[in-house]
Amino acid sequence: MESDVCSHVKVVVRVRPANDSEKRENCRNVVQVVDNHILIFDPKEEDMSCFGSQRVQSRNINKRPNKDLKFVFDHVFGNNSTQLDIFENTTKGVLDGVMNGFNCTVFAYGATGAGKTHTMLGSQNDPGVMYRTMKELFKRMDDAKEEKEFAVAFSYLEVYNEQIRDLLANAGPLAVREDSSKGVVVQGLTLHQPKSAEHILEALDSGNRNRTQHPTDMNATSSRSHAVFQIYLRQQDKTASLNPNVCVAKMSLIDLAGSERASATNTKGARFREGANINRSLLALGNVINALADPKSKKAHIPYRDSKLTRILKDSLGGNCRTVMIANVSPSSKSYDDTHNTLKYANRAKEIKSTLKSNVVSLDSHIGQYAVICEKQRQEILQLKQKLKEYEDKNMMPGVLNIVASQKQAEFERVSGALQQIFSSRAQIRREQLDLERQLKENELRQRYSEEDYLQVQYFCAKEKTEKATCKHERKIASLRTQQQHICKRLKESETRFLENDGWLHRVENEIKLLKSNGQTSELLEKNLHCHRLELEVNDLKQHIKQMVELTTLQDQENKRTHKIVNILLAAYSRHCSALRGAGLVTEADERENHELEHLVLRERGVVWADQERVGNDLAPFLSFSHLLYHQSSPCSKSSKSSHTIFFYLLLFIQHIFRWNGLNYKSTQCFPSLVEHIPQSLSPSHIGHDIQQSMNQSWPAILNYYDGAYHLSESKLCNCPSVPLLLL
Repeated sequence: MESDVCSHVKVVVRVRPANDSEKRENCRNVVQVVDNHILIFDPKEEDMSCFGSQRVQSRNINKRPNKDLKFVFDHVFGNNSTQLDIFENTTKGVLDGVMNGFNCTVFAYGATGAGKTHTMLGSQNDPGVMYRTMKELFKRMDDAKEEKEFAVAFSYLEVYNEQIRDLLANAGPLAVREDSSKGVVVQGLTLHQPKSAEHILEALDSGNRNRTQHPTDMNATSSRSHAVFQIYLRQQDKTASLNPNVCVAKMSLIDLAGSERASATNTKGARFREGANINRSLLALGNVINALADPKSKKAHIPYRDSKLTRILKDSLGGNCRTVMIANVSPSSKSYDDTHNTLKYANRAKEIKSTLKSNVVSLDSHIGQYAVICEKQRQEILQLKQKLKEYEDKNMMPGVLNIVASQKQAEFERVSGALQQIFSSRAQIRREQLDLERQLKENELRQRYSEEDYLQVQYFCAKEKTEKATCKHERKIASLRTQQQHICKRLKESETRFLENDGWLHRVENEIKLLKSNGQTSELLEKNLHCHRLELEVNDLKQHIKQMVELTTLQDQENKRTHKIVNILLAAYSRHCSALRGAGLVTEADERENHELEHLVLRERGVVWADQERVGNDLAPFLSFSHLLYHQSSPCSKSSKSSHTIFFYLLLFIQHIFRWNGLNYKSTQCFPSLVEHIPQSLSPSHIGHDIQQSMNQSWPAILNYYDGAYHLSESKLCNCPSVPLLLL
């Protein structure tokens, strides 16, 4: 029997803390962990200061620019992650596949000193992945011992200088062979059958003492070999059968030696040859990863035979195996190139895909075994009859009522417990959904404000400042959109989990309907269900209120900024309007604009176009959540419309003053064209046709500012003084 499953290599990255040497030298941090899935390599230094790290000195322009590369992995562990976190998110889930007959591999990859051996082996006080995996495996075997029979064997080898050594036996170099049915086989490798998890751990400690380790400048206890620890699990149902199914699985836990540069480790002689062999085998591994990840090379030759390491890992990378890669990296700039290469290989490894097959074999028993099987079944039947008789003798008729009552109580407790568990999970999912929805709305709101800020810069600032603001705006929008995509992905995942929870809730509700024959029990369960629903609604409303306050605070900050700009523009408008009246240059269109602006400032009723009225509702989608009504009388409905309308009128008027044909280029170059950037709700066609006519009118006179006042000239002047700019 075979079960095919398509699987990608799961890749996680662990960033170790800075060591004492890196702290003394005050090395720059080149890895920034954004969240559980995203990290940035060589981020821009201005970004590093935003995450609590110390601000570094100004970057030397002669040095290479920051790469600022973003990587996305299945999981990213920061320097505060524990060994338990690594195990819970990597190997623990893989054990499910081992128990179901799938081959699995977990290997640590990275440069020397990046923390691979610590991740896989750990220490006595803080054990690593191998120790925790063995404890969990034997715990699961113990839980299933009533239904299945297990047989376990293990081996431990190292690849040192392109030679394979058995770490649990005093033997010479071993050869690698390929078997058509068994796959890659190491000839002469000893297999050991453990009695308990402690036995395996003792053998693991013994093998580690035999492992080749030498100090280098990069690591005082540098592993100079690749260590491969393999566990073979065979399981079979205890129920006697003529065609028993035997499930066989292999799990490999691999601690690779670290890549290194001779110039960095200052190695010579034997250590230099060791490093060369390590780099050669890791280069071969990198070539295999590149070949497997390249979709164009699916039918091409994969260079497994370039090294002993890649031959051993053949079925782990491209065969019938579920694989987890733990990429260990250093955050220090001293390991800049090593960290970059590790992240590139890890990113490529994500593309490797394999088809998994459950190793379940159906064995046809020999005819001579039939009698043995029948005898086992007869004994099993006798044992069951004896247990049934003892149970009936112990529970006679006087105790039947007690049994029924206890069964009802047990049924009530079971359904109540199921409801508690379902609604507890449901509340957690709802909290996550609402929080993600808040993040999404806050992201959209920030994008909106960023677009408005950029539009204001285009209206008012000089060309040089506009170009600089354009670059900053594009970077900010790109970052916000990346965050938005990630939030949407997480929101979709939470919706899937909510639908699964909904299915379980429907099942329990159907069970409650089936229990209506027992009125009291059914009534209590229905009340229990109603209480859970009310509690969930209350929690939702509390979180809604909290999130509305956060979004309103963000909007209030933007309103304060807008009001400040409006106040400054009103003062400037008043001064320029007085100057125009004094010069006798105020037109009827200007008076109409001034009159309408006064109406807005005094909050008097006036004619409002339909598309202008909709401006007040633009923020409603940002401040509305599911199951929460949005009231039109909220603070965001009209105040922002009035402020933005006044703001755009003032900008139009100021540009109108300085765009007369008589003004020299020096006076008007700071004002870009506003007509092509005006929103539809504030375009000249909606504000009034006379305004557009006045903006396009060619004036025969020149308005100049000198001696503290405006002066009207009847002819164009070539060297008239520049009009002072309004500075916000």
